[in-house]
Amino acid sequence: MQTSVRTTSALRAGIWGAALTVAGILLSGPIGLLAVTIVHPSPPWLDAASYAQFFHPIQTAPFFGGFFLVGGYVVMIAALYELADEQQKTNALIAVTFTAIFATLIFFNYINQTTFIPALVQGYRPEYDSAISTFSLANPLSLCWAIEMWGYALLGVATWLTASIFNRNRIEKITAALMIANGVVSIVGGIVTAWNLGWVLTTPGVVSYVGWNALVLALSIFVILSLRKRQTVAGGA
Repeated sequence: MQTSVRTTSALRAGIWGAALTVAGILLSGPIGLLAVTIVHPSPPWLDAASYAQFFHPIQTAPFFGGFFLVGGYVVMIAALYELADEQQKTNALIAVTFTAIFATLIFFNYINQTTFIPALVQGYRPEYDSAISTFSLANPLSLCWAIEMWGYALLGVATWLTASIFNRNRIEKITAALMIANGVVSIVGGIVTAWNLGWVLTTPGVVSYVGWNALVLALSIFVILSLRKRQTVAGGA
């Protein structure tokens, strides 16, 4: 009975976590970027002073959406650990650890974009140039881009490690394939960034970002479908 209750709770948490990632993907991606484009788009990076001159608070909107994305993955991977079979527990626990590191790094990035950088540019002084250049994601050579890409590579490791949990039916096998694909794509992204940090804001980088968003959106939707099917089979609600 206790196992059944824990499973039901984990299924519910996994669905909610995946739903949060869907919200986060949409808010940090298409919706957030559309809002920035309509209200006050940021010009290409020149230097910290120019960035401060053209800064508008709406430019932080996608990063607030990112908090939902990161939080959703924390909940989802923790739930998958609970749902893992005994032989899958070790990999699932490693995935939880990688997800915790991912969340720490990416929360650091988004705190910088939503709180630290706006404070610097709204009270801009030339002595702030170094900090703005180092931490603003508007700068393709920012430290935060290195953190961003390697942080999501760690999440890719986590989704890869938990992919085998989805093995019961066709929908789950598609889910597993998407989780492995996210692992491969995210790790490759980290390696490419180590070779050429500035690529992230080039045309190939932007195209890759759009493709990755489509991938993780599909991943999250299939996680919801898979766990909802299990929930139905188990008689949970």
